[in-house]
Amino acid sequence: MSVVVDASSLAGKATMVVTGDCVSTGTLKVRCDVGPLSGKESIDPFLLKPTAAAKAGDTGVISYTATASDAATVTGKTDVLVGGPKLVSRSYPALKGIAPGGVFERTPAFANTGTAPAGKGVMLLVQDSEGVSLARDHSNCHYSERPDVGAWCRFDTPVAAGAAYETDAPLRYTAAKDTMYGYDSYVVWPVGGSSPDSFDPADFPGTGTGAPLGLKSVASGSGFSGSGYGTFATTQHADYQAIGDTVEGKVGKTVSITLGVRNNGPGWMNFRWMDAENSGTFVVTPPAGTTITGIPSPGEQGDPGPLWNCTPRKAGAKSYTCDIGSTDFKPGDSVTQEFTVRIDRVVPGARGSVRAVENAEYPNRDDDASNDTAAITVKAGGSATSSPSPTASASASPSATASPSGSGAGTSGGTTTGGGLAATGADGVLLRAGTAALLVTGGALVFLAARRSRLSAGKRM
Repeated sequence: MSVVVDASSLAGKATMVVTGDCVSTGTLKVRCDVGPLSGKESIDPFLLKPTAAAKAGDTGVISYTATASDAATVTGKTDVLVGGPKLVSRSYPALKGIAPGGVFERTPAFANTGTAPAGKGVMLLVQDSEGVSLARDHSNCHYSERPDVGAWCRFDTPVAAGAAYETDAPLRYTAAKDTMYGYDSYVVWPVGGSSPDSFDPADFPGTGTGAPLGLKSVASGSGFSGSGYGTFATTQHADYQAIGDTVEGKVGKTVSITLGVRNNGPGWMNFRWMDAENSGTFVVTPPAGTTITGIPSPGEQGDPGPLWNCTPRKAGAKSYTCDIGSTDFKPGDSVTQEFTVRIDRVVPGARGSVRAVENAEYPNRDDDASNDTAAITVKAGGSATSSPSPTASASASPSATASPSGSGAGTSGGTTTGGGLAATGADGVLLRAGTAALLVTGGALVFLAARRSRLSAGKRM
């Protein structure tokens, strides 16, 4: 298929910058040869820039002709206005203290900071995070079946340059009972102007049944920053339960344990597409008489989990802080990390711990502290004074060599595995012999786990 674009009516008023795989065929003309199309696709063949001689209010027409061997020729046009309206939104205030399942309101507002009026009116597109539903109150608004997609409304009120408006009634939202955090957003553009790339009227099959939503004039001012966005928080809480384990084996043996945190609800720690990086952390302190040696090398990845999410990245640390890396942490989900632990000696009554810690910016507001910490217990065979031979000693030296390993912070509802870090020691011969013995003892499983871990146009001016 071929698309020919002719913007020659803008000669002297604009210049054209050809983009993509299209080619210029003359002054303000371009041709784009595209392959077979399926469904809704778009191309961005050019950018228009005003010339020094262009004046606000100058107009022109861009025409399009699309031809294909297996379809009828299609034509179209776009009216171009130099200058034009520029609509900027007012930010929503951050809302807090919304009751679980409660209703709250938002009032969109915008100002025209451009040089010309939006003479045909404006369009409003509302989009929100998961966990809220928008009331279908207005007959001039079209609603999606998906609450997060939202709605769009048309207003035929002309908006003069320098004027500002807000909706004459607020939009009403209901938060789901498990919702803890979320956002609301909106964007406004002139009728006939370029709509957001994500906007498709077919996504909004429903129409409201109440009175039309209108606009009322307000004073323009500094609050119109261009970002129609605001966050909200409810008072819902999420009970975090730490997940411990038992280190079991003989002195000198290296074993794996799985540690982490479970969300017991009722709150859903869902703040995807927000600025949070995690849903909190958990701090791991190994029991006395043991050493954590399972720290993957940089770049090693578990199957199917993400990269190792714990610090510090060295063996033998006194404690490790691990991200609850999921920002979609639902009730019933858990995030875990596998640690490789060497039993150095028997210490009667030794206990380590796993402690859940909330994200200070997005707290889970846990009201049950009794399960925030879990024990890491030890069942070790051997003398209380026993210690491993020099062949099994480990160093946290940065020069330590990484043995085949896998790692990962668990994703929602599952766990992933961690790997080991080979030790270095003063006696190289004995160390190599000790390492070989460990590989003979558990080599097949370690090797297989290591193998798995390594499969590793704008037209407006």
